[in-house]
Amino acid sequence: MAKEEPPSTSKDLQELQRKLSLLIASVQSNSKVVSFMKSPVGQYLDRHPFLTLTLLVFVALSAVPVGFFLLLVVLTSLAAFVGVILLEGCC
Repeated sequence: MAKEEPPSTSKDLQELQRKLSLLIASVQSNSKVVSFMKSPVGQYLDRHPFLTLTLLVFVALSAVPVGFFLLLVVLTSLAAFVGVILLEGCC
């Protein structure tokens, strides 16, 4: 019985790099991205990559607590609605 060799890590990394480069190319060729990058804000962020990364990380990390807060608001409203229906009765 012959053993099958696992796929090479180098080939996996090359495949991942190819997929990532295709993804980046598709994002960069998007018309909305192109128009944003031609705007003054896009050009400024292109010239200041550290600021861009900081802004991106800040927005991504602040989205989590904001999402939890909105979820809490929805669940509280739903619980209050169900409580009113149960306490007041349907009729």
